[in-house]
Amino acid sequence: MEARIASGPEIVDSDWLESHLDDPELRIVDTRSSYDYGKGHVQNAVNIELFDIVRSWGGLPAMCIPQERFEGLMSSKGIGKDTTVVAYDNFGGLFSARLLWTLEHFGHKKVKVYDGSIKTWLDAGNSFSFTIPKVKTTRYRAGHDEGNLATKEWIIDHLKDKGVKYLDVRREGEYSGKMAFGKRGGHIPGAVHIHWLEAIDPRTAKFKKPDELRRMYEMSGLTPDKEVVVYCWMGLRASHGYMMLRLLGYPKVRTYDSSWSEWGDAEGCEVER
Repeated sequence: MEARIASGPEIVDSDWLESHLDDPELRIVDTRSSYDYGKGHVQNAVNIELFDIVRSWGGLPAMCIPQERFEGLMSSKGIGKDTTVVAYDNFGGLFSARLLWTLEHFGHKKVKVYDGSIKTWLDAGNSFSFTIPKVKTTRYRAGHDEGNLATKEWIIDHLKDKGVKYLDVRREGEYSGKMAFGKRGGHIPGAVHIHWLEAIDPRTAKFKKPDELRRMYEMSGLTPDKEVVVYCWMGLRASHGYMMLRLLGYPKVRTYDSSWSEWGDAEGCEVER
């Protein structure tokens, strides 16, 4: 699997979103639950919730859906290969991040992410709509970018590679092994620890400023010249770490989709505590 190249997802704010609500080249996507979406959403937004883009497979809880299912989902939401997808959620970008990773994994390059929680949209004086938009279905055909995916086998082959860094975004107890979900606790050898919430400003629910984020990652040895593999327990929090690095322009980032739910239980996989 070759390393991916930068394509540049971007952050948007309330002012930008308000001025692009009726842009025919955009598809605004609400990544919250269908229940929350039904209680009100940004005008013209369609709903793609987490369970639309993950599945249980091989005993692992939240794996990426197959390409055919992804293509059917995009087609049903009126998304074409040239459509710019703008994702938002209500939890610091966590669910938007999983959609962003999935889109990039299937070769979709035009992606923007709303900054932090959609609550700031309401706080800015904007309103929600209760109308579900009618969209024209497309015939979406996905590509495949294996360069943003890490597998157990890939990691084993690259554990001693000085050009590869591992980022654990779980809680400190999970990283240290004091808390274990599965057979073993601990972390991938050499992995650095930055909890995923460290990327979010707790006062505003927005992402921290780019300079602050860069310092945080680079002080842990995660520099743009390295290939960074992000993992958590089942790939959701890992996708958030992936997104933050991609928004900073890091060109070579992978999410370990199976994450600790596989590594922690797999015989022969080294564990550090």
